[in-house]
Amino acid sequence: MKTISITGPESSGKTTLAIGLSKLLKESFVKEYSRKYLNKKKKYTIKDLNIIAIKQLKKITEAESKTNNFLITDTSIIDIQIWSEIKYNKCSNKIISITKKECFDYYLLCKPDFPWVKDSLRENPDKRNEIFNAFINALNKKKANYTIIKGNPLNRLKSALSFIKKKL
Repeated sequence: MKTISITGPESSGKTTLAIGLSKLLKESFVKEYSRKYLNKKKKYTIKDLNIIAIKQLKKITEAESKTNNFLITDTSIIDIQIWSEIKYNKCSNKIISITKKECFDYYLLCKPDFPWVKDSLRENPDKRNEIFNAFINALNKKKANYTIIKGNPLNRLKSALSFIKKKL
């Protein structure tokens, strides 16, 4: 089994790519837990990010036993770490520890190269490039196997599949 994390700033096409890949690879994908959690809260704190990270990790771990060839995640704990650092200028030791242990075979880093789409959980329409650069720095520091996914949805899907095929 190969593990694939789709990562990047908000409104950069992560979920669209996860849905497309899951259909083409005939695998389900692990949804972003924060959406479910935050839809029930109007305000959240840095402590909530710990809960989100732990639940996201649990969902990923549970999915591993049900996956055939590819485990696809619509986020990773590194997303939560960067989110915490951007929003609160700090991150809990728990999230940092989980991020250090997290190791996907492939990271698909979505570039925010199309207009931001408003939704009730998105907070950073003007910081997407800054956040994107934070992802590049974090993935490089981790020595992660990643590629940047950009362009329209079809090109993104083709790029993702090409990257995965080259690495098999």
